[in-house]
Amino acid sequence: MMTLLFVLFLMAMIFALKNKRTLAFYSFAIALVASIFWFSHHASDTLAILL
Repeated sequence: MMTLLFVLFLMAMIFALKNKRTLAFYSFAIALVASIFWFSHHASDTLAILL
């Protein structure tokens, strides 16, 4: 999943460099939503620590 996030952000940067502004915005937004989902998935997970 982390590789997918990096690829999505890379695509956004490539689109921005090629002056494809709309595609850059959409791919950045998709990557941002995916990263927020991934963060919330891990942040709400319980820790299995036995003390």
